[in-house]
Amino acid sequence: MVTIQEITDHEQWNGFLTSQPRGHLLQSFEWGELNKYLGGRIYRLGALDNGRMVGALLLTVSPVPFPLPGLRWNWLYSSRGPTVESPDSPALPALIEGVQKIAKAERAVVLRLEPNIADDDPHLDAWIAAYHALGFQTNPISVHGRRSWVLDIRPRGEVLLANFKMTWRQNVRAAERKGVIIREATGDADFDAYYDLLKVTSERDAFFIHQKDYHKQILRQFAGKGDAVLYLAEHEGEAIAAKMLIRFGDWCWDMFGASSNHKRNLKATYLLQYRCIQWAQSRGCSYFDFRTIPEILEPGEEMWGVYEYKKGFGGFSRLNMPTQDYIYRPFIYSTWHKLVEVRRARRHEARKKIELERAARGKAEEPASSPA
Repeated sequence: MVTIQEITDHEQWNGFLTSQPRGHLLQSFEWGELNKYLGGRIYRLGALDNGRMVGALLLTVSPVPFPLPGLRWNWLYSSRGPTVESPDSPALPALIEGVQKIAKAERAVVLRLEPNIADDDPHLDAWIAAYHALGFQTNPISVHGRRSWVLDIRPRGEVLLANFKMTWRQNVRAAERKGVIIREATGDADFDAYYDLLKVTSERDAFFIHQKDYHKQILRQFAGKGDAVLYLAEHEGEAIAAKMLIRFGDWCWDMFGASSNHKRNLKATYLLQYRCIQWAQSRGCSYFDFRTIPEILEPGEEMWGVYEYKKGFGGFSRLNMPTQDYIYRPFIYSTWHKLVEVRRARRHEARKKIELERAARGKAEEPASSPA
């Protein structure tokens, strides 16, 4: 019989996730701590069968982001969770049942799940059917970007480099010839240089970034165990690009990237990206996740320029299964959903304008790895 309990043991939680093919960084114990650092409430629900962990769900509680006079409502969210072995696992309904008491106590409007299941999974229909049988419905609007760019980094050395586009290989070597140096950041001054570059990139490409302390907290959570690194690309002692990476299991995520507005002719981001891939290989990773690219792969879509940059390193597009919503309060949910649709349409048009302007300027540099 499967039972549900809150898990407080770091090793038990991460040990299960890293043993599963669908375990994900955003379900990790550390990511839960980061959500708490931002002021959120979390629940780590584990499904146990005779003491053996067979399912996990990291749940975040957040207020509904529009005012309701005299009332306070929340929504429950799990990014790339829950993690269970198969669509017919008894752990799945047990975890959802375990959420119901939480939903009542937290005055939840909706439980929103975005499991780490690829759209080309051979059992995708069974997964969606399993969620629908539990009362969920598909939501076409995702919280976390559905599509990402992934590179299989099991090939080594020249074999890996040969998968890069020819111009990308040339840019890697050109950056080396021009004196670009890649080194690991150490100390507050290096971190300040990274964050200054992040602010420059944010202003240039119009995306939100968290406060500096949050980025420091990410490194605190992961770097102590050798699972995160911050790299700087320098030329003549000046930091001109930076990247933060996190490893979880046999995957590495390209979390945040930034670059200066000048010396872009040095192609520093290409050499930096190659060194990042090599770091992931040195940590035993099999896959390198460049993170978000446009859900619709058409010119002018948001992050199209980023997509063109990322695909030059080889790899493949991975589309996640659609968002699944369990609705507790239909009227509030419907009102909220309509507001989101309007905001999303406005943002899409604004971002499309930015992407078209960037294309017209002919920029080939990476704007950023992902919104920070």
